[in-house]
Amino acid sequence: MNIGLFGYGKMGKEIETVANQRRHVVSAIADVDTKIADVKGAFQNCDAIIDFSVADAVTDHARFAGAIGKPLVIGTTGWQKNVDEVRRIVNDSGIAAVVASNFSLGVNLFISTVEKAAKLFGQFDEFDCAVLEQHHNQKADAPSGTALTVGDAILRNFPKKKKLLTGVPDGKISGEALQVNSIRVGNEYGTHSVFFDSENDRIELTHISRGRRGFALGAVIAAEWAVGKKGFFQFSEVLSQLRT
Repeated sequence: MNIGLFGYGKMGKEIETVANQRRHVVSAIADVDTKIADVKGAFQNCDAIIDFSVADAVTDHARFAGAIGKPLVIGTTGWQKNVDEVRRIVNDSGIAAVVASNFSLGVNLFISTVEKAAKLFGQFDEFDCAVLEQHHNQKADAPSGTALTVGDAILRNFPKKKKLLTGVPDGKISGEALQVNSIRVGNEYGTHSVFFDSENDRIELTHISRGRRGFALGAVIAAEWAVGKKGFFQFSEVLSQLRT
């Protein structure tokens, strides 16, 4: 495939490496200083576009991909406030978009595991639950998009928890609040932990990222899958189809 990239920072370069390993070519790149109109012709020759840029650009990038009829993989975080508009653009233009807060295969399998665990421990009033995530000190958003996705997975399956509480609580928290907290330190790639705690024991589920390669691999797999598809998809849906 010919792949286009929105964003050519550390993740963009990692995607290029993985794409080359899978015998694809990155044939179009738009970075922060690029005027997309100047490289439109290169993107028109792509089979799919992968976006790891900045949150404020995602809607415009979706509009651009829709205008030239190319499937789009969105790995940028922090843009979810515009998800309804992006979904409308995708559906109106007839392209495919695959989105995720995290494209790591391991993280997505971890989230599936958390869903099953939350359903199991949520049956017993003795257990409480919380989420903690750790990332490098240059990460722009907190909590991470992955932590919020993990939190939403717990809310759907742990009946006692009704709402997310992000950040440090101001005093005692209610039993309905699921605390999702963050640590920003050094060069940490990303660690997400879920705690199920009772008076008698505590169970921890933890995913530790060893680098950007896993995120890049998932994004390229999503791009391969999206060619010829139409609609707005979560990466978890893609993985479900690939597993069957």
